[in-house]
Amino acid sequence: MDPTRRLPKTSSDDLMAIVKRLVVAKGSSSAAIHGAVDRLLELPAVRYFTKNFTQREINSFATHASRYMELYLPSGSIEIAHTQRYSHRTGKTELCILATRPLAPGAVLSDLKGSMADLTEAEDQELKRTDRRHQGGIRRDFSVIHSRQLKKNHLFLGPARFVNHDCDNNCELFREGRYITFRVVKPIAVGEEVTAHYGDGYFGRGNRDCLCESCEKRGQGG
Repeated sequence: MDPTRRLPKTSSDDLMAIVKRLVVAKGSSSAAIHGAVDRLLELPAVRYFTKNFTQREINSFATHASRYMELYLPSGSIEIAHTQRYSHRTGKTELCILATRPLAPGAVLSDLKGSMADLTEAEDQELKRTDRRHQGGIRRDFSVIHSRQLKKNHLFLGPARFVNHDCDNNCELFREGRYITFRVVKPIAVGEEVTAHYGDGYFGRGNRDCLCESCEKRGQGG
């Protein structure tokens, strides 16, 4: 990679204009999202990024972008927000999912979609090398999910990847057609974080290095 090469940039105003047009669009939601993604693909930086893509790769990119556009529909029930909970461990501001309306048990968060991408052995090893912070060996990239059935790691993509772990979670993973989303298991108030359970050993043996709010309240975890 040439460090002197200047890559095209996209103005935040251009992105905001696309989102605003999506929010006020009349007609079907699917048509509004499709139009927003088409306008995104026309931005110079995106065109540069996708210039060598095959049509199949462009379609996959568009599908991925549509999952994020869907969050801005007025009918949505969640939003992506910043959290400082893990900053002392990761060294950066992380993201989380907050409810924008009351959510009752049994509700399926259809606008919070995700999908799994296979990792090659080399890619998985590279992530392990770059995401180990200390001798405890706790993985910092929470978008890596282990499949017990397939006995391999996958990369969790889409806005669903920003759902953080809590040992007293209020949602559970739920497959809806081709996508992975979440189903509410406990009442969630407006402004409350949407959480899931990553597994009993995701943050070390017995989750002894867990940083979730429930562990903090109990005086446990990392």
